[in-house]
Parts: sequence; structure tokens; C-alpha cells
Amino acid sequence: MKPTAIVDLQLEAGSDRAPVYNTDEIQIMRIRLAPGESLPRHNANSNVLIVPLQGRVRVTQDNGDADEVAAGEALSVEFGMPMLVSNAGDEALTFLVLKTPHPRKMGG
Repeated sequence: MKPTAIVDLQLEAGSDRAPVYNTDEIQIMRIRLAPGESLPRHNANSNVLIVPLQGRVRVTQDNGDADEVAAGEALSVEFGMPMLVSNAGDEALTFLVLKTPHPRKMGG
């Protein structure tokens, strides 16, 4: 069966934080973080699956609990969870964030 669309994940080009796929039901973001870099602390604006492609990602909750995952693993984050997402390693981190339903359906 032939795919209906090819999606460019922009692994090397483009902004460090970019949506690479949007439908009414899902948004997929591709994010790159340098060693020691973090995203601003924020609340998940949908149900989220974080999928590292390269490097290790750390997700720290407000209570200090932290989880780390690397390529071949994924981390599920519930809607509304406060979190700090950071590069947990000493190499570049590239990961996908799958948000479902699309944040605009969650009011975000």
C-alpha cells in the first residue's frame, strides 16, 4: 500500500522547534535541544507522547520527579501536567512530540 503523504520531519533543517504535521486530530512537533538546553516550563496542552530520535530527553514534574527516555522508548504525558523538558545528555537531542487530540481541540 502506498502512503498518502510523505512528511518531512526537518531533522537537520528549519527552526529548532517546529510543527511538522497537523490534522484536526493530531499535531506532531519536532524539537532539537543542545546539551544542557531546556524548553520553558509549561503545562501539556494535550495528551502527549514524547519520542526521542537522537539523544536523551528528561521530563521533570513540578514535584521534582523526573523520567528520562532515549531512542527506542517513548514517554506519555497527560493533558495539563506541569513539566520541564530538557536534554539529559551530552549530545544533541532531537525528539518528536505527538499531541492528540490537536491542542486547538483542547482549547490550547
